[in-house]
Amino acid sequence: MRDLHSHPSVREAEEAFLRKAWWLFPVFGAVVSLVIGGPFWAWVDGLPVAVRWADLLGWRAGLAAVAFSGIPVAWWLGLRLKRAGFWVWLVVLVLVAGAEGVLRTSKVQTALWLAAQGRLDAGQHFMREVCYVRLEEAAGRKAPAPAVVLVGSSQMLHGVDDHRLRELLRPVPVIRRAMFGLTPLKALAMRTYLPFRAGDVCVLYLSELDFTNQDEFPFAWFRPYASWRTLPAVVGCMPRSVRIRQWRHLADYALAATAEGWRARDFLGRIAFHFTGRVRRPAEISGAAEATALADRARGKLHFSEAEWQAFRRFAAQAAERQVELVVFEGEVSPGLQSAERTQAKASVRRLVSGFVVPGYGRYVPLAEQGLALTDADWHDLTHLNAAGREKLTRRLAQELARP
Repeated sequence: MRDLHSHPSVREAEEAFLRKAWWLFPVFGAVVSLVIGGPFWAWVDGLPVAVRWADLLGWRAGLAAVAFSGIPVAWWLGLRLKRAGFWVWLVVLVLVAGAEGVLRTSKVQTALWLAAQGRLDAGQHFMREVCYVRLEEAAGRKAPAPAVVLVGSSQMLHGVDDHRLRELLRPVPVIRRAMFGLTPLKALAMRTYLPFRAGDVCVLYLSELDFTNQDEFPFAWFRPYASWRTLPAVVGCMPRSVRIRQWRHLADYALAATAEGWRARDFLGRIAFHFTGRVRRPAEISGAAEATALADRARGKLHFSEAEWQAFRRFAAQAAERQVELVVFEGEVSPGLQSAERTQAKASVRRLVSGFVVPGYGRYVPLAEQGLALTDADWHDLTHLNAAGREKLTRRLAQELARP
């Protein structure tokens, strides 16, 4: 019977592997260098990757080979350390911190969000908007102050043509940060990604839709924008009962605020599962599913969200600290969605918002002063304007912003 003790130990097996196969590491490093540069960006764009094997004789391949040669050297030294456990944990910590630092660099951020954007499924409109915002922030703000920053939900995304607004306001820059589901609480959560500068004007399009029937803890929305600069304020707007009930999501939120790898995990997953190419994307701005869900929520019994109201107050106060003026346009819904309860809620929200904004934060433009005279022909669905309605609202907004 074969003696089980004759098998080599794990340490002996590792040493034998390093003696015989150490050369695989520099070779692998040289091969990896072939995808740096053009081939890498072709992969990001979902294009065919062309590798030039002649580049193995270049300086980049040589540097990569030297760098990867350090792996077997570090491995060999690790086998000879008496307190290997401590050093292993230290090396792992350094590697994790290094990976996190690299992931936060501007060039890697650009590659990450471009690759994720091209690999999203047709219905993932929210994730596509996240990619847009993160790419804009990775590039950095180039527009000089003062600028107009559009902040709002899909009602603004559909209702204000930012390209047309730029033409009407030229030379004043217009920066779009409107996206699906952007209520005041979510705007507060993504404040780190709102490029405000002193002298800017922040345009908000708010109605009773933004303050009623909202999720108590929209965690999936929070995660891509998680930051310790905004997390305390966001959580502070929520009732204690919500924080206790959502403690798992709260812990996950804190982890996302700490590590970029966790913050972008959903998008890294898209890249991993669609590694070899991009997914075909639709041309439209939004899908029927989002509009239907919003309309269904709007039809239900209206419940005012105190968290959204507190978030709006904090958002306005933070804008004032940055010397950013608010211009709040009262939002509207299609005549087919009107009801006595909604009319009452609209009046209540109008009273709250105007009473808070006007004394010291900017301007409030109620429906009565907008004079848009919207009809059934101006609506794409129950909550979003079509091209005709968008032209009316965009022109009226330009007139308001042109005022001193």
